[in-house]
Amino acid sequence: MEPRIKNGWLRAILFVPMWMTIMGLTSGVGVVLIMLMNGIDMNADPNGATALFENMGFDSPVMLFLTAFQVVGSFLALWVATKFIDRKPLMSIGLSVKDKTNEMLIGLAFALAFIGGLFAILWLMGAITVTGFVGFKPGVFIVSMMLFMAAFDEELIFRGYILNNMMDATSNRWIALAGSSVLFALLHAGNPSIWSTWVPMTELFAAGFILGISYTFTKNLWFPTFFHFGWNFFQGLLGFEISGLNVDSWKMISHENSGNVPDIVSGGSFGIEGSVITLSCTIICTYLIFKYYNDKE
Repeated sequence: MEPRIKNGWLRAILFVPMWMTIMGLTSGVGVVLIMLMNGIDMNADPNGATALFENMGFDSPVMLFLTAFQVVGSFLALWVATKFIDRKPLMSIGLSVKDKTNEMLIGLAFALAFIGGLFAILWLMGAITVTGFVGFKPGVFIVSMMLFMAAFDEELIFRGYILNNMMDATSNRWIALAGSSVLFALLHAGNPSIWSTWVPMTELFAAGFILGISYTFTKNLWFPTFFHFGWNFFQGLLGFEISGLNVDSWKMISHENSGNVPDIVSGGSFGIEGSVITLSCTIICTYLIFKYYNDKE
């Protein structure tokens, strides 16, 4: 059946406020349930909710619970959009897992090589100084589940629906990638230190390309999902902030910027995603992924 809205760009853009509204509602339900489970009465203790949420870390069960409700909201928004606007099955956004185990493993391994390589480059050039080894933290299990759900959630929306629909509207994959990457970068526009230099927002825009380039060939979400998860998880494990967010809850290596290079090289307070080295590697690896899939065709 033909979509009710013919233009794919328009479908993608109109989806964003609908998704944010539905996800906001489901997240609100999650907040209320958490307050009830913790016996918080807003009338009797108006500061109780603030105390519960203000120091919430990545390893918090509360964070995991709320992230799950965000994913539920995203699936609900996608079901509404695919059924009533796109008029196609929800699975068409790229959820099939058949014969995708290798892509999952490759995505995770690629993320480890990418982040590990950046750590080595910055350390060898003296941009960062290792100050200690923190060791294993039990909270890493909750962190890994939360980060996977968060990565899956963003891939569902920005690659599975937005990029998918933009590709329907143009035969040029790079234009579709640019459109979805702008929206992906804007989602993170409120992160700490993101405007510290010109690099963080540029890198987030470029990240939309490296996460989406395989999808333009395969229309499947599992390589970008596992790469996205690994990108965030291994950054934190090696002690880098994730898009400006603190990672003390699961980092195993502690390091600091040496001050010997400018922030646009070390990444500054935004972390590794604020480095021109990361930006350069992102562009190069996007081309390598493109070449791999293009040569297969």
